[in-house]
Amino acid sequence: MGSRDLSAKSMHMQQNHFRMLELRLWLLLAVAALAVAGGLALGLALARTPVVQDYLPSGPAFFHKALVTHVVFSFQVWLLAMLAALAADTARLSWPGLAGVGLCAGGGLLMLAVTLAGWGEASLNNYVPVLDHPLYFAGLALVGAGVAAALWRPGTGLAAVGWCYAVALGCFALAAWRLPADLDPAFRLERLFWGGGHVLQFVNTGLVMVAWQRLSGHQPTRLSRLAFTLLAVGASSAVVVELRFDPQGLAWRQAYTDLLWFMLPLPPLLLAADVLVSSGRRPDWRSLAGGALGASWLVFALGGGAGFALGAGDTRTPSHYHAMIGGVNVALMGLVICVLLPRLGRPILSPRLPRWQIGLYGGGQLLHALGFYLAGLAGVARKTAGAEQGLDSVFKLVSMGVVGLGGAVAVLGGVLFVGQVLARLVRHD
Repeated sequence: MGSRDLSAKSMHMQQNHFRMLELRLWLLLAVAALAVAGGLALGLALARTPVVQDYLPSGPAFFHKALVTHVVFSFQVWLLAMLAALAADTARLSWPGLAGVGLCAGGGLLMLAVTLAGWGEASLNNYVPVLDHPLYFAGLALVGAGVAAALWRPGTGLAAVGWCYAVALGCFALAAWRLPADLDPAFRLERLFWGGGHVLQFVNTGLVMVAWQRLSGHQPTRLSRLAFTLLAVGASSAVVVELRFDPQGLAWRQAYTDLLWFMLPLPPLLLAADVLVSSGRRPDWRSLAGGALGASWLVFALGGGAGFALGAGDTRTPSHYHAMIGGVNVALMGLVICVLLPRLGRPILSPRLPRWQIGLYGGGQLLHALGFYLAGLAGVARKTAGAEQGLDSVFKLVSMGVVGLGGAVAVLGGVLFVGQVLARLVRHD
């Protein structure tokens, strides 16, 4: 073997080392985001506890501040870090991704510091709630830039999802530029994140589609490429909305709702059909990967169906989005356990605990969403608690009991996931 061959082999080994390092760091960041979200959920409980709440940062107001950052970490940071991890798994260049990990981690720490310091007013916007403080916005910007650095580089195999992400960031930027600074702060922040938040749902859908492909071991086909192309076209429609409508108007707001209704359902349906039919071999539902795929499809389908039969201000709305997010999360959990940890040489050796974990999380989310939907049919209002819920019938009581039971089971599944994956990432047998 000549010196040139040795040099090429050495360079390849070095590139692979940095790629695996980056993948591990993104996974650590993603799972750490879930752990932080869990810790903040405990803070939410303490913030509702008499006497104890007075000793928390910003006192009783800590509840809404912790709620904001709990949502940001459990949805935005976790999902976007997983998207970056999938990019790292195949990318040819590692240094943009390694820089991106640093930016994203720094942004997360900044948002957490603002929350614990009790700074800024909580703004419970749809899609991306925030604390109205410059450092919190800086943290969000760092997370966004870090994920962009990981995603927008050669060889990720995520061109369509990367394009959707670019459109989402563009919508945020356009809204910030077009909305007057002297608007009512709550209204301005809601509209600031409305358009880009809708486009982020295309990103999340693309993320779960990639997870389905990799869980099934399915190779790209014409149909799967069409599915991702339609996803990118749907996200691109947001540009038309931005150019045509005033972001302060009702038509602009409704256009984004219509965008999800008419442009988002078809791509995941095509991809699922492709996985089932085009490859000539169906997933092995008895395997851990097949079980995660099936659980994801079941919960995701419930959420999609609920989205076409929503009520006005009742709990059918949280049924929809909890199931959609739950379906994405089940697929990502399965992907981490079945594909990414083995890729790092850190597999979970016994499949027994992962099977329980996937079953608990997927089953819990299914019950949680189903209970919400049934309660909504009975007229239980969303965003209410205690006596405000008006649980004046056995049906309402049972439905909300199912919500609580499903939520508790799903939380247990989430805790098991974080514990077992962190153990494999930080320790190498």
